[in-house]
Amino acid sequence: MARIYISSSWRNSYHQQLVQELRENGHQVYDFRHPEGREDNNVWDDLGINKEFITPQEFSQLDNNEVAGKRFADHFCAMNDADTCILLLPCGASSHVEAGYMAGDGKRVFVFCPDNKLKPELMYRVFNGFGFYYRKEDLFAALNTPIPGVCRVCGCTENNPCYHPKYGYCWWVDENHTLCSHCAEKLTIGRKHIPGIYDDPLTEHCINDIGNGFKFKNSRSTIDIL
Repeated sequence: MARIYISSSWRNSYHQQLVQELRENGHQVYDFRHPEGREDNNVWDDLGINKEFITPQEFSQLDNNEVAGKRFADHFCAMNDADTCILLLPCGASSHVEAGYMAGDGKRVFVFCPDNKLKPELMYRVFNGFGFYYRKEDLFAALNTPIPGVCRVCGCTENNPCYHPKYGYCWWVDENHTLCSHCAEKLTIGRKHIPGIYDDPLTEHCINDIGNGFKFKNSRSTIDIL
């Protein structure tokens, strides 16, 4: 399971469908349109900026704007908490900045264009060599490739582990750090899954998560950004 940040445009009509499809496939997905389930509007609508262009002087005044700062914090924390970015085309400048930041931070970045029209960009080769996909099944197959340091069952990490009051925090059971102790029994091969720690209602998988979003509680990005 991947922890995914989708970089895209508010005008991208496929965004919400992709969020749903990824979640149905067991991934955790940050929805920038509805962070933490909120029915948020576009930040520019919230700020009363309903025109395509503004002056540099008007834009500079947004530096200390509380609404813009809070929305930036939501997105920036989710970018840091995710392990994977999907750059969903078509999209604009902000999405490309997000994807570039996450690539520079060592995250996986996949460029996905389900549309039949594509503006070619040479520098997309920066992302994982050339992580470009136009078929959904190929993208989903790539997403299912285990990530070292991320449990392939629940998506926990060392900074976002599972916890059980009797057994404590989880630990890695494989050399590549792709399976945690609290999920290991679920992948038992050759026999029916036996309920245990994974299914125990007392087990909290990914203790910093909430619902289908990210809590940001332990994110290093929560410092000095508001």
